[in-house]
Amino acid sequence: MGRIFGLGETVLDVIFKDNQPVASKPGGSAFNALVSLGRAGHDTYLISEIGEDQVGHNIVSFLKENHVKTDWLHRFQAGKTPVALAFLDKDNNATYQVYKDFPEVRFQVSGPDFETGDILLFGSFFAVNPVLRPQVVPLLKKARAQGAFLIYDPNFRKNHSHGLKVYRPLIEENFALAHMVRGSDEDFQTIYGDLSIESMFDKVSQFDSDVIVTANSDGVHCLIGGEKFSLPTPKLKPVSTIGAGDNFNAGLAHGISQIGADVPTSTQWRNIVKNAISFSTDVCLSFNNYISQEFAESLKLD
Repeated sequence: MGRIFGLGETVLDVIFKDNQPVASKPGGSAFNALVSLGRAGHDTYLISEIGEDQVGHNIVSFLKENHVKTDWLHRFQAGKTPVALAFLDKDNNATYQVYKDFPEVRFQVSGPDFETGDILLFGSFFAVNPVLRPQVVPLLKKARAQGAFLIYDPNFRKNHSHGLKVYRPLIEENFALAHMVRGSDEDFQTIYGDLSIESMFDKVSQFDSDVIVTANSDGVHCLIGGEKFSLPTPKLKPVSTIGAGDNFNAGLAHGISQIGADVPTSTQWRNIVKNAISFSTDVCLSFNNYISQEFAESLKLD
């Protein structure tokens, strides 16, 4: 198995239900995926930025406890680690209010040298933020040139939709840099307007990337290697959906990593996606942003 890297934001999530705080968890899209993968025994590395404050110290300790390496974690002194308030609705889906205090100079990280067999997860607003773009794009291009497999999750929220004229070209540049794009139907509808699954496939596949669209209870829809297939998702009452998409990505990385350097067959892709659904389902059953220790142990990785 190759190494798995995650590029993205790091925040402290404070989760509210019925206007009361019910949990506090370190988070971020790539962060959540890496913690799950670290628990499952993978060699994982976070590429991100956090403050040299108490919240940042606590998060670094948490990463180490969950076997996520911090070699490329930029620590800044002028500013504070972001805090995100996550408000769960009646269906336990979250809306966010983020408090951030970043320094003027950010994300001073050159990133690792990659190898064939490595996987890089990236996405969210971090991957299109114009402030970070000069550092992010060269890192993505280097990863692709050095043989890593890139999985992009746009995770593009409606509160950024006012800036689509700026962000859509950057999102599409990320589509072209990625080998696989995994997004929710809501992501693609926010980016392009009200689309069918087929139209979502058409929009993304023109950039020569495979596409996976997750549509909650309406299943998972895939266009991989030119083949289309769909798989159902289990019916459940989630405790929280905060880490669901992030851990679907973790499940993809877990399955692809187990195949190794070979190109997965059609049957193997279906099994990889089924595995990703199981990762996502496990996370929805608690306030944690990552798979449970029990689920991780069931994966039986050395």
